[in-house]
Amino acid sequence: MKIKTLIIQTLLFLPVLVFAQKGRNDNYVIHGKIDSMPAGKQYVYLSSIVRNQELHTDSVLMKDGKFTFRGQVDEPCMVSIYTNIPGSKYPASMGLFLENSNINLRATWDTSSREHIKNLIVTGSKVHEENEYLFDGAMKRSGRDKIRRGYMEAQRQGDTAQMRILTKANTEALEVYTKDIQDWIAANPNSFVTLRYMQMVIPPDEAGLDRFEAGLDKMEPRLRSSYLAKTIYTDINEQRRRLKIAPGTMAIDFEQPDKDGKLIKLSGYRGKYVFVDFWASWCVPCRAENPHVLKAYNDFHPKGLEVLSVSLDDKREAWLKAVEQDHLPWTQVSDLKGWENSASQLYLIKSIPANFLIDPSGKIIASGLRGDNLRRELEHVFGNIK
Repeated sequence: MKIKTLIIQTLLFLPVLVFAQKGRNDNYVIHGKIDSMPAGKQYVYLSSIVRNQELHTDSVLMKDGKFTFRGQVDEPCMVSIYTNIPGSKYPASMGLFLENSNINLRATWDTSSREHIKNLIVTGSKVHEENEYLFDGAMKRSGRDKIRRGYMEAQRQGDTAQMRILTKANTEALEVYTKDIQDWIAANPNSFVTLRYMQMVIPPDEAGLDRFEAGLDKMEPRLRSSYLAKTIYTDINEQRRRLKIAPGTMAIDFEQPDKDGKLIKLSGYRGKYVFVDFWASWCVPCRAENPHVLKAYNDFHPKGLEVLSVSLDDKREAWLKAVEQDHLPWTQVSDLKGWENSASQLYLIKSIPANFLIDPSGKIIASGLRGDNLRRELEHVFGNIK
């Protein structure tokens, strides 16, 4: 009877043990302590948490340098833990490769350092340890960390001769550093650290992208289906799209209405050099660049240069007022959809001003031309203006 009772008690207790074990594996707890932190309370933030296949930010109140975060991540992810610095627009931050485990974090508050936080020590995250071994370790093993410190000191003292010596030494150390990382990556193809490294080194060419994607496809399903892998696949596809608008490729045709509603096609400029300029009335750098574009137009239009401006405005009145204020005489078009402008979507415009110089055959010959660079490129095409 006693044996039977013991078995029943054991069976009743077993689910509790299993649940407790599962809880430890499926959640994270971060115990943080920042030594020498000024007494008092302030918020500390945990950002870029991957939860439900989205990025999230959490915050907790830190008291006398101590704080605790609790939660869950879908997968290991690189996060930032930061707190605001009074009187500074930049926060003090620490990087952590977060996974569902019990993690202890310790650092020192130091107002004499630019980062305000130093001597970071993290325990309890295997993935963080791998990441630290790979990147920080490679810096030490290659000697680049020592070279970097020496260069900063030589720069502080104005010792240009030593700076040149250390620059050469860094070039040699970089080869050791790169090989160190690549050897580790080759030996650990199914690590989230490897996946993170891949995110940082998206190839610039089509052949490289094909090999890169093939390597990603061979990873274990848990990595291949992760949020991080999905962002890498997105980056690969975006780079392929960028290759289609790189110098040497044919410009993608588009059609937009001008201020009178007349539809203007880019292909209508075939046979001429055309400078396609993406801008907006509310964009301060764009407005500052307009006088340079205007001068270039006045100087090179007699030689055959055309300008076609595409506005990312969503308010007609503001768009046309800016055109009048900046005295822009060339054709202006906009579908008034703001950042969703259909032409800007084709040309992957993420910031403005942005531009493309297209030759008479419709081929892109340059992009991102501003100020003196625009003038030099036009002089290369049309010759110097006397």
